[in-house]
Amino acid sequence: MVTKPRTRLTVQDYLAIPEDDENRYELIDGELILLYSHSWAHQSVLGNLTLTLGDFVYSEKIGESVAGLLDVFLSEYDVFHPDLLFISNERRGIIHSDGLYSAPDFVIEVLSPETEQRDLTVKRERYEMFDVLEYWQVNITAETITVLRARDGKFEQVGVFGKGMTVETPLLPGMAVDVSEVFDYYMPQPKD
Repeated sequence: MVTKPRTRLTVQDYLAIPEDDENRYELIDGELILLYSHSWAHQSVLGNLTLTLGDFVYSEKIGESVAGLLDVFLSEYDVFHPDLLFISNERRGIIHSDGLYSAPDFVIEVLSPETEQRDLTVKRERYEMFDVLEYWQVNITAETITVLRARDGKFEQVGVFGKGMTVETPLLPGMAVDVSEVFDYYMPQPKD
């Protein structure tokens, strides 16, 4: 049996999605990926990281930090929505009214059951390919932050940081993220 090759969608196809389509998507290597709502834990952890990073970036006036559904145009076949990102002042030229037109300096993805496999594999590969300088993978279940830092065009794992530890990055000198505080959130009881 002969299988028909997959048609790779482009940024133009992505932009042609009707405005009344209430779904959210990413375009990953030409494949349209439906995004789902996240859990309370995911959003709480992301909120803690957003406050920490946002407050630091704002107080130091060193760039821009954004969380949420922002189009990040990486290539003709890739439009991502990182959970949290940072762009240095030197690279503000990539910021446009409709999104970013290049890779951010720093990306954080909070792993969820729906996204974990992509975040750990294809998105990691794409972030590396398009020169993201640092990538944090935040694992809610393990309550850890895995730090990947670019060196000679490839990501190297700097470490896996758990509760009681502090994470720092040379991209944001002076910022220290207390991992215990990242995972300090109210957890609602499951419905019966």
